[in-house]
Amino acid sequence: MAKNVIAMDLERYVKEMKSRGLFREKKNDYAVMCPNCMKRHKEKGDAASYRKLHLWISKDYQYGQCFRDHTVFVSDNQIFNTNVKRMESPVDMSNWTLDILGEEGYWTLSRFNTLSDNDQIGIDYLASRIYLYRKLYSILNIRFDHNHNPVVPFYYKDQLIYYQIRNKDYVKGSDKPKYFSPPIDHKPPYIIEHGENKKFVICEGTFDAMACSILFPDRTPFAVLGSDITDYEIAMLRGYVPEDILIYMDDTNLSYEVKNKLERYINYAEFNIQKSNGQDPEERLKESFIENL
Repeated sequence: MAKNVIAMDLERYVKEMKSRGLFREKKNDYAVMCPNCMKRHKEKGDAASYRKLHLWISKDYQYGQCFRDHTVFVSDNQIFNTNVKRMESPVDMSNWTLDILGEEGYWTLSRFNTLSDNDQIGIDYLASRIYLYRKLYSILNIRFDHNHNPVVPFYYKDQLIYYQIRNKDYVKGSDKPKYFSPPIDHKPPYIIEHGENKKFVICEGTFDAMACSILFPDRTPFAVLGSDITDYEIAMLRGYVPEDILIYMDDTNLSYEVKNKLERYINYAEFNIQKSNGQDPEERLKESFIENL
């Protein structure tokens, strides 16, 4: 839920921000700098360098919301439509905290930095999937355990929060698991961050995300580690304030289900579906290489 509601002349404020160059026009909204955020950074002494446009105001100037502190802004005139629906997070953002792998047990967060970053058997396994992974693994900071299995680090806004191990010897139908995921209360998505990029592609698994980084180099891959997106993952996605979201699940019907769920909480973004009848991004990438031979 929003922390508070502020009434103000939204039209006048948008015009002021536009005159100061702190303005961007969106499909249904105007993105401007939030006055609350501006005040906080002024108190910190870095207001001159702060340029984030986290306040999105509807083009009828009746409603706005800051996606940083979740304050709702409403028009101060008497014709405000009280039926306007406030966009809320699927989780309570006032109490939301980022879940980070801890230091208890064997597979701790700090253990990741003790793992090898140059395991030839592990690198050859990655290259056997997609030959470009031979170079990509170092960019993504992938490490390897004592069995040469790739250990994929998860970052959120440049912070290491988790990792996942891929069993390189996994065979479909085997009793051995394909992945090992250290215990954590809320398993995060796998995100290949692209700075301040606002275009995302949502997919299923870690290797799907790696393939998407090649297939869609202008987008930030966001893998939900399954066939659905959780409320926790939506809350993390909202933190990036995405503007354009392409959904590429292994099945088109699943993509539409994810789209319908996301539109409830990120209704300011543009959505598109990459159709698929069981072909995942990695398989599509391999096929595109063959077609271009």
